[in-house]
Amino acid sequence: MATALTQTTTTAAVSASATVIPLTSVTGISAGVVTSGTVGTQLYVVDVGQTQGEVMNVLSVSGLNVTVTRFPGQAVSHASGAMVLAGPPNLFFGYNPTGATDGPATPWVNTYTGQQWLFSSVTGTWVPGFGNTQAPLGVTTLVASAAGLITPSGPLFHVNGTNAITGITVPVGAANGASFSIIPDAIFTWTAANNLALAGTAVVNKLLTFTYDATNSKWVPSYIA
Repeated sequence: MATALTQTTTTAAVSASATVIPLTSVTGISAGVVTSGTVGTQLYVVDVGQTQGEVMNVLSVSGLNVTVTRFPGQAVSHASGAMVLAGPPNLFFGYNPTGATDGPATPWVNTYTGQQWLFSSVTGTWVPGFGNTQAPLGVTTLVASAAGLITPSGPLFHVNGTNAITGITVPVGAANGASFSIIPDAIFTWTAANNLALAGTAVVNKLLTFTYDATNSKWVPSYIA
């Protein structure tokens, strides 16, 4: 089973020369220990509205501040609220996945291009992840409607059930404001609560897209039938 990367965000702007990165959470982030041969966490920082990010290696963690090594020629400034994906260095890649077998990490991140990929349990193949427009979208794992928040399984997925959805849990890889589309298998509703901008009712087989509005910090639906 693939290991999920950890997702957090920056809490302040970071200059291209900064070596301390302030984060919302440091869960799953640790420094390497030379004496024991422990490998530290790697960060991949992507600003809102962009796909290409920057790789950093963690040297130490103090509270919510992470000291990092930045690579010459790659360091750029980052805004507050930038998406930060974290995991061991071997869970980040310099190439795209191939074949019909799940990989070691989800999402699969190609740090050279910024493209994310997800292994679809529906198609048994790799499909584009959030913000990846290189290939046509493929459906990912079915999500059941919940009397609460749901977590999108990818940029395109089916939802069954008739419970009223009250919000969206931002999935790993989508903290930079990516949109996602639902193919409804049943008539469910969603409320104007939490991070949903408007209430509405799903229409079976009518594509429903939610787009993140950074101005209001809300997900905006494509229709409210």
